[in-house]
Amino acid sequence: MSVLYTRTLEHCLACGSRRLALVAMRYEWQDGRFPAARCRDCGMLFLSVQPVGETLERMYSAEYFEQDFRCGRSDARSTDEAAFRAENDGLLDRLEPLRANGRLLEVGCASGLLLKRARERGWQVTGVELSGEQVAHARSLGLDVHQGTLEDAKLAADAYDVVFMGDVLEHVPDCRETLAEVTRVLAPGGHAVVRGPITTHSLARRAGLLLYAAVGREIVLREPPYHLWEFRPGSLARLARRCGLEVEAIEQSKIPPGRPHGQKSAAQALAMRLLDVVNLPLTRAFNTLGDRAVMVARKPLR
Repeated sequence: MSVLYTRTLEHCLACGSRRLALVAMRYEWQDGRFPAARCRDCGMLFLSVQPVGETLERMYSAEYFEQDFRCGRSDARSTDEAAFRAENDGLLDRLEPLRANGRLLEVGCASGLLLKRARERGWQVTGVELSGEQVAHARSLGLDVHQGTLEDAKLAADAYDVVFMGDVLEHVPDCRETLAEVTRVLAPGGHAVVRGPITTHSLARRAGLLLYAAVGREIVLREPPYHLWEFRPGSLARLARRCGLEVEAIEQSKIPPGRPHGQKSAAQALAMRLLDVVNLPLTRAFNTLGDRAVMVARKPLR
C-alpha cells in the first residue's frame, strides 16, 4: 500500500473563515478517511482532509483518464475524438458569442480534443494540464499545452477572451487561488466559463445528508476523493465575486436517472432513482436542485 500524503484544513480557503461545521459525508480510500466540512460563513462544502503531493498526483494517473474521466459517467477514453466531437461542438457553439479576438485557454484540457476542434474553427488556443500522458497526446496534435497547474504556467495577464474549465475546479487544491489566476489572465471584458458537478445540491443528496445527520451517521463514498470542493450555485457565485468576476449566469442541469455512481445498496439506488425522477423536471423548469452547472462570469472592463 502506498503512503498517503494529506493535509487538514482548519479554515475555508474560499473566504478564510475558521467557522466550520461537520457534514455527514466522507470518502474512504486506501485506508484513509477524508471527511467533509461546511463553512458557516460562505457556505462552501469541502473535504477537511485532502490528498496532497504524490498522493494527489497518483490519483490522476493514466487509469483515471480511462476509467474515472468525467466522474466515471463516460465509457469513452479521453483520447476518443469521435465520442466527444458532438459535445465539443455544442460547447464551442455556446462560447462563440464570447469570442471577441478568439483567444481561448482551457484549464485541465486533458488530451486536447476541445482545443483541437476550437483551432479548426478559428480560435487561437492554449491549454494547461497536469497529467504528463495527456499533455504528450495534446502536443502530438500540435497544440500549445503547458504541463502543471495554471499557476505553474505563469501565463501573461489580460491575454485570453475566454477561459474554460470543464470538470476541473472541484479538483484543484485551492479553488480561490485558481479562479483568481483565471481572472488575472482574462482580458478585461473576457469571460470565465466553469462547468462541473454540484452534486450535493441535488434533491437526493440533500435529503441523504439531512437524513444521515439526523441519525448520527455519515454517507461513505468508497472511492478516490477526487472532488476536494463540493460546489453549490450560491457558494460558486460567491467565490467568483471574491475573485473579481461578475457572475452573468449559472445554468443548472440534472443527470437523468440511471446507473448510480459509486457503491450503493439496492435500497439506496432505488431511493436515489425515485428522487431523481422528481428532481429532473424541477431542474428543467426552474433551474434549481441540479447536480451539474455551467457558470458564465465576466471580468469587468477597467
